[in-house]
Amino acid sequence: MTNLWSPPGHWNKERRAAHDRSIQFVRDIAHQSPHIHIDFPKAIIPGLFIRGVSGRWYKIDITIHEQEEWVRGVGFIDETVFSLHVSGAVYKKDLIEENLYETSICIHPHAEGQNLPVGDQIAALALSLRNDRVTSLRIPLLAQFIVTEREKLKEIYQFAEEGVMTVADLDLSFVRDGSVDVQDPFEDVYGTECDEPTPSLFEIHEEWLMEAELRDEIAFDEWFKDKDHHCTIKESEVPWHHDQDKIWAVEDNLRKGKS
Repeated sequence: MTNLWSPPGHWNKERRAAHDRSIQFVRDIAHQSPHIHIDFPKAIIPGLFIRGVSGRWYKIDITIHEQEEWVRGVGFIDETVFSLHVSGAVYKKDLIEENLYETSICIHPHAEGQNLPVGDQIAALALSLRNDRVTSLRIPLLAQFIVTEREKLKEIYQFAEEGVMTVADLDLSFVRDGSVDVQDPFEDVYGTECDEPTPSLFEIHEEWLMEAELRDEIAFDEWFKDKDHHCTIKESEVPWHHDQDKIWAVEDNLRKGKS
């Protein structure tokens, strides 16, 4: 479906341009990072594989559907709605094969970010998952996924803030073959929508900057500690022109010589 989609006719030039820039941004971060890979590179709206700092793998899938909305002066239109879905696993092959070791992770872009072009939403989510150790400090369900052993993941369908949905909580047939049409199985079981936003892209970059500065400070301290003994100069090695008494003595001798 993502291969066939194109911006609807009611989108203006500015909105189309913003959409195109956001998709290019996704492609750029994937090109620049060895830990972010595009799934189906030729797709108009690509999904991503991300290897987190923790070593865990994530996949972002995008589904597209239309929702009827009323626009003043225009009437009813079919507006495009993008849904981002995150799944995680210990190994990338688990995500590619979509086997029993793959699990759903109930997070999505920050509420404010949902008004951004879809590419920006994908990028924010990808960067959050790449830096999963930091993100997990703010999203406990992600921390829970990171520490869960691979064998245990077979028993879990979804990690969410409200609780962990196990395979025993639902009919697994629709998960693998799509035989049951359920938009949000978590909502069916727990009576609430999957709702755990990631930090905003700005907040993520601020945290990365602080972390980088802290790492640099620690590295410099360690380097200086190792080099400190090399920088210690013995008193006998201090050049005479660094000794104030010797400088005055030289000046006094010159003055006496002139007299």
